[in-house]
Amino acid sequence: MIEAPNPKNNLKNPEIVTVGTVNVDLIMGPQAPWPIPGTEVILPDANLREGGGAGITAKALTALGIRHRMVVNIGNDLFGDWLMKQYPDLVDDWIIDSVDTALTVGITHPDGERTFFSTPGHVAQFQPLELQNKLAGMDLNNVIVLFVGTSLMPTIRPALIKIFEFVKSKGGLIALDTAWPTDGWTKSMRAEVLSWIPYTDIVLLNEAEAQGLLSGERSLSSETTSLDYQSILKQMSPNSLFVTKLGKDGARVDRLGSPPLIKKSDETIVKDTIGAGDSFNAGFLAAYARSQSIETCLQVAVDTARHAISSHPRCYPGSQDVGLKDYPDQRSAQKIFKKRKQAV
Repeated sequence: MIEAPNPKNNLKNPEIVTVGTVNVDLIMGPQAPWPIPGTEVILPDANLREGGGAGITAKALTALGIRHRMVVNIGNDLFGDWLMKQYPDLVDDWIIDSVDTALTVGITHPDGERTFFSTPGHVAQFQPLELQNKLAGMDLNNVIVLFVGTSLMPTIRPALIKIFEFVKSKGGLIALDTAWPTDGWTKSMRAEVLSWIPYTDIVLLNEAEAQGLLSGERSLSSETTSLDYQSILKQMSPNSLFVTKLGKDGARVDRLGSPPLIKKSDETIVKDTIGAGDSFNAGFLAAYARSQSIETCLQVAVDTARHAISSHPRCYPGSQDVGLKDYPDQRSAQKIFKKRKQAV
């Protein structure tokens, strides 16, 4: 895999800014069936690595060679120090709070599923004013700002519309991945997310999340083709995209007044599905930021996720691995992005 050249350039003229969560993931397994309480189980594999929606996305963007910045908070402890060492060129916009850093223990299962146990830690302390102050110090014109894991950030959520309005006022485009809400898609959670939708340019959800948002319930037997994407697209910014991640079946993009665009995934030997959706987001937004066609964006996204989940230990693909084009010169980039805003 190809690492990003000159990572120090990430902080200058970013193509993407990621806002969300970063935490420590301890992945262990596989384990089946669930152990009896009071017993001890020896698992064959364990892996300590960077987690959280923003954390995984940032790793994938770096491997793809994308100039990006990362606005997150962490705790002031051993795990927080460890996380900062994993992102040596991206910590300028990090906020350090006097709390414990969030920890997630993931237990994998032989069927490819996994179970997570997480502590709220620093994620519950992320303050909206600190976030907005960080964004205020950036040139966001023609920059994609990805808000990932928003449903898991209780302190940010009440101020999110105000933050979205601020990003829009600075010329930024907003991408949104809510993640699965802790209490599921309750009526109040749906209403809250739907209040964010008018400010978004790109929604990135997995199949179950799309089902939860659009129908208010999770049904593994329901097909995404039956969901009313057009109604929600009418509430979004002009020329917006609703992207649904379909796992082994690939992904689809829905646009207002157009039939869905579907991209199938090649058969893959899956070794680790954790972070598949965040890797997908990185690939899609990287290609979109470089004004590739929506079909190409889907292909790059699917291939980025496929490379990630087929690796163990985790490794993210470089731009050449997924056919991501180089960034155009600044004048061309401004012209391309202006056209992108006007029409997808």
